[in-house]
Amino acid sequence: MTSIRATIRSMSADDWDAFYQIDQDIFPEDMMREVTFRERVEAEGFFALETNDGKLAGYLIVSRFGESGGHLGRIGVARAFQRQGLGTQLMRRAIEWFKAQGDITHAYLYTQHDNHPAQSLYKRFGFKVVGTTWHYFVPFDTIKPTHKYTCQPILPEEIERVGAQYEANLPAASIRRFLEREFLILTLKDKEGRIVGACRYSPKFPGCFPFEIDDVEYFDDFIQGLRAYSLPAFDYVRVTFTENHELAQLLEARQYKLHHRLFQMRLEL
Repeated sequence: MTSIRATIRSMSADDWDAFYQIDQDIFPEDMMREVTFRERVEAEGFFALETNDGKLAGYLIVSRFGESGGHLGRIGVARAFQRQGLGTQLMRRAIEWFKAQGDITHAYLYTQHDNHPAQSLYKRFGFKVVGTTWHYFVPFDTIKPTHKYTCQPILPEEIERVGAQYEANLPAASIRRFLEREFLILTLKDKEGRIVGACRYSPKFPGCFPFEIDDVEYFDDFIQGLRAYSLPAFDYVRVTFTENHELAQLLEARQYKLHHRLFQMRLEL
């Protein structure tokens, strides 16, 4: 394998056209929208991989997760530049970024269950598989809500409680950061006001990740609640959840479209 060196720098708003070209090559089924790209540019941890002759060859997205965790959101190299050591270079930069924060003790990433080359790369850097994540499309016209549970935005006084209840995937520190970036954090409550579900919801996507629910019998009511916050252009919602095998079985039985089955991987720093 021939290795080449390239520069890793912060992504800028001026990179959109070049980014769009490589993103459709790297992630054709999950291309980033321009509005999301511009929001990412303003946030910390969005890097461009640029060859010595000025070509955009790949990119990296890293962020904080919870109080002491990190998240490797995306890493990719355009096909024309693969097998030249650039993925390894991006991984090194990701690890450097996590360690430079000073208080990150572990990091997560998600990779498709059948993407064995990517998994091999991550394992070389110490990542281990710790769970399975599913990403389903749910059409609104297929649900049958019971109207026993209601969906509403999280209240400030509920952040710590919800974060403790769903600490693995929706810790309080992440909830606060999501709210600062104007994501919706929605809760599902029963008639007594007990919280039985929560999610981060993006109407522009449209979808929620993570999607947390205590029992699959609440699912249709939660989706009905999300519908009220959806944009008129969409007749479906994407739900992404981790290690809820019962929910995965339900959605498979309903024959909903499975967009991705992913492995959640973790690195101890």
